[in-house]
Amino acid sequence: MKPRTFNSGKAIFVLLFFFSLIIFIASCTKSSSSPTPTSGSAFVSVTNASPTLTAYAVYSDATNIYTAGTLGYGSTTGVVGGNPYATVAAGIHSIKLVSGGNNIVIDSNATFTAGGHYSFFVYDTGQVKTLALTDNLTAPASGMAKIRFLNFAPNSQSLNVWVVNTDTTTKDSTSFSNIGYIGSTVINVDSLSAFKTIPAGTHMVLFNSNAELNLFQNKSVTFASGKIYTLYAKGYVNGLNATDSLGLGVIQNY
Repeated sequence: MKPRTFNSGKAIFVLLFFFSLIIFIASCTKSSSSPTPTSGSAFVSVTNASPTLTAYAVYSDATNIYTAGTLGYGSTTGVVGGNPYATVAAGIHSIKLVSGGNNIVIDSNATFTAGGHYSFFVYDTGQVKTLALTDNLTAPASGMAKIRFLNFAPNSQSLNVWVVNTDTTTKDSTSFSNIGYIGSTVINVDSLSAFKTIPAGTHMVLFNSNAELNLFQNKSVTFASGKIYTLYAKGYVNGLNATDSLGLGVIQNY
């Protein structure tokens, strides 16, 4: 019988193959169990719906994202009547509101997905709070607009809101029923984030409650075709002056 010869080159090749296979399997296992790093940019708007004289500098971590100055009551970051969003790095970051130069009033951590749009609202008085919503900015069809409504009026009862189209003879209307003050209700962010589709055009916006029929009205609010808006109640029912009286805030999200 012919003796077998040992092929060292073949043995080394086999060992290298199995070694590489083990490394490949280990790396796949590691990547499947580890979170994928988030990269890119996200977009954040901040609105001051707290009816006080306090204005806030707005930061994402240590970066000032409202370079126009400080954010007063009834104001939103970004361009007035235009894009309200500031650009931030995607990932986990804080949104900070600072008053008086160094007094951090709000320090709220959130996860921002690349390409995502988010709205933060500062509300209440005294110990102010924040509401954070994720914005779905899928544009409505031509001739239509989208709106949502939030109640930041601290002393209001639940509001019924009518949005009546004054451009049509049929006076098409959309309503938001029994909307409680954000600070006194259980918050469902998915429900609050959702938009309704309405015909574009000029509308009358009316507030009432079960106790009072005519709390507020604005007879001329324009919603442009293809655009998206957030409406919010601000101030106090029977407020002391025009500055803090019950009113309507309008943000054009898109």
